[in-house]
Amino acid sequence: MDKALWFDNIRIYHLLIDRFNGGWQTPPKSENIFCGGTLQGVTDKLDYIKELGFNAVMLSPIFASANYHGYHTLNFDDVDPHLGTWEDYQRLLDTAHDKGMKIICDFVPNHCWYQAPMFQEALLKNGGRNRDWFFFKNDSSDEFVSFLGFGDLPKFNLTNPEVVSFMIDKAEKLARMGVDAFRIDHALGQPHSFLKGLRESLQAIRSDIVVFGEVWAFGIGPQLASQLYFKTENRLNEFLAQETKPFSQDNLQADYVGTLDGVLDFAYRDLLLEEVHAGRGIKGNTTLKSKIADHFAKYPADFKLVLFLDNHDTDRFLFDCHDDVNLLQDAINMTKELPRPFSFLYGTEQLMTNNPSIFNAEPYADLRVRNCMDWRK
Repeated sequence: MDKALWFDNIRIYHLLIDRFNGGWQTPPKSENIFCGGTLQGVTDKLDYIKELGFNAVMLSPIFASANYHGYHTLNFDDVDPHLGTWEDYQRLLDTAHDKGMKIICDFVPNHCWYQAPMFQEALLKNGGRNRDWFFFKNDSSDEFVSFLGFGDLPKFNLTNPEVVSFMIDKAEKLARMGVDAFRIDHALGQPHSFLKGLRESLQAIRSDIVVFGEVWAFGIGPQLASQLYFKTENRLNEFLAQETKPFSQDNLQADYVGTLDGVLDFAYRDLLLEEVHAGRGIKGNTTLKSKIADHFAKYPADFKLVLFLDNHDTDRFLFDCHDDVNLLQDAINMTKELPRPFSFLYGTEQLMTNNPSIFNAEPYADLRVRNCMDWRK
């Protein structure tokens, strides 16, 4: 029996802690710095989120980080002091649960910040302690393998049993505190054996915990294939051939059946964008509904496809709709009607958008979709 049926129709409010509520009214400018949002700020706005119709909150990573978004981890022992304390995190969990709401954490086991003490200790110039926790180009050099070519993010070696045990231990602490579900960042960069073991360990603590992954190949070329983990050689070959034949996001997602409880459904989003960009609309679009049904049929009924229109790494859906609010609302309405989890990016209710696209290669272009909430509205 599926112990996590609670997740199947969950309505998730997805937020970046630093950008959500730091007690401001006039929002700080969106810059590549900490802007002041806190865990207590989220707790203070749980009633606001619930009144919008959401019964779960997905938080950005909470561990100490070199950057506001939480993906540049400095250590896995401390809550980032910009965001609060472990006591603040526990209070958020307990308050949410008292209100009948779930908390989903964003867990990042793939990489850390290059200034993280645990990585610095692995460098030969600093003694080379636990060097095999990371990937280095050779035994005599401190040149390391970085996450998708981002030179300041060394990639963890998740084939090392010590690293596996370390990461599972950190996730288990969150589970024991009461976290209800885990979003695994860049799951494509982690061995299936690690992900399956992580899920099994968490569900040994509580059988109803849900573990789903961000499995997205957008912008990753064949030259980075050695950083990724594919379940089959066929899928690897398909990825390597993407320059001559379109790579199937659906096939990639389906490979995580049996490994994770589900995935963020980028393929669903692609179907909606295809119609929007072609000017065909969403409401009453029977062809789109047929495509969605065919898409869902590719997965077992109990595999949890987390639907979403946009997130902190994509253009806002309203931008893709050319600021057509009715089109955005049509997409929201259709998605809410589907019997699947639905993740809604903070600020959409305020019609946040971006212009130009975040994919125009400018430094920190993603800040355009990571604005601070305006609490005057």
